Amino acid sequence: MNKFFSLGFIALFSFSFQGQAQTIPSTSPVPPLAEPIPLGISSGPVSRPAISPLPFPGPMGGGENPNDLTLSPLAPTAFMEEPAILESTWFGNFGARALMRKHTQQFVTAYLNPTNTDSGTVPNFATLPGLQNFRDLNPPMSWGPAVTLGIIHNNHILEFYGFYIPQNSKAISVSLPGQLSSPFGSVPPPPFAPIGFQGNNGLVLNADTITTTFNTALGNAEFNYRYCSNAVKDFEIVIGIRYFDMQENMVVSTNDDGLVFPTNPILVADYNSRSHNHMLNAQVGYEYNARILPHVGIGSMGKGGIGPNWWQSQVSLTRGDGLEGFNGSQAGTAFSSIFELSLYADILLLERARMRVGYNVMWLIGVSEAAAQFDYNLRNQSGSRDIGSAFYQGPTLDFQFLF
Repeated sequence: MNKFFSLGFIALFSFSFQGQAQTIPSTSPVPPLAEPIPLGISSGPVSRPAISPLPFPGPMGGGENPNDLTLSPLAPTAFMEEPAILESTWFGNFGARALMRKHTQQFVTAYLNPTNTDSGTVPNFATLPGLQNFRDLNPPMSWGPAVTLGIIHNNHILEFYGFYIPQNSKAISVSLPGQLSSPFGSVPPPPFAPIGFQGNNGLVLNADTITTTFNTALGNAEFNYRYCSNAVKDFEIVIGIRYFDMQENMVVSTNDDGLVFPTNPILVADYNSRSHNHMLNAQVGYEYNARILPHVGIGSMGKGGIGPNWWQSQVSLTRGDGLEGFNGSQAGTAFSSIFELSLYADILLLERARMRVGYNVMWLIGVSEAAAQFDYNLRNQSGSRDIGSAFYQGPTLDFQFLF
């Protein structure tokens, strides 16, 4: 059996070897492929240029390395957006601004003294009802011009902004024949009044008419630098310097016989207080604007500054015929701050013109107030060095143009 299998294996191996030998290729050279038939009469061998890959077209027509995957410096951006349109131009905003001062501090200038007896006796003011108070004054909403001029260069803005609120007045008056009394010159005891201001048994006791008048005027000038990023085009950073001028005047006028005609000027006295603040602040802030409709946008602006305030105050007592009882003044420097916030809406009128309507609030800290200079003690003839604050609010209206 083993011999039979051995013979079979030898026969199979011989057959396989013979089949493989038959597939050995010939060693003779392979004949070249025939040339294509020429389209015309050939006068000799045809030369052909070497074939090479086509170069990648560059941005300026030159070739580029196909293995270089970096962006060309002339490509728009990695996000395939067009570059921001930059420009240099002038702009101007012209409009008006209104501000209304919040109530001043509490100070009673007239009490009801129903005795109606002009005896010169000083009443107990703690038991009398007050009829007139500085807080009864509601200063009006006062308008003034506002202007902005500036230049835009790419992402940078330089601007000058200013406004002026002319002097405005608010007065309150009360008249009761012989029933009005004021503590001026009576507190603290003993009573004191400058010579010529004694009136008819006390000029400010059992008077007929007492009137309080409040005057104020404001001015503002600031120079700002603004910057906005291409990444956040609706947000601007504001850095600048600001000068703010605040003037106040408060007058309390007493007429001992105001209901008698003609008025006797000797029986009239004006207690006058003035304050003037010159604030110079370094400020920082922001402005944000968002478009909510194709031609309408909304936004907000906030600024805050700190710096010195050079202030002056003056108090005087003058009789109706011009006689001066006293005239004193003080001056000083205080640390001051200005904080301002506004909300507004923009309406696009033309391609390069829009209207802005807004509302502002402004808080002044570290200012001398006219109301703070008053003192019932007429021995104090130079006023007060007290420093306080003032709050203003009001609307704005601007027409803005790009030139």
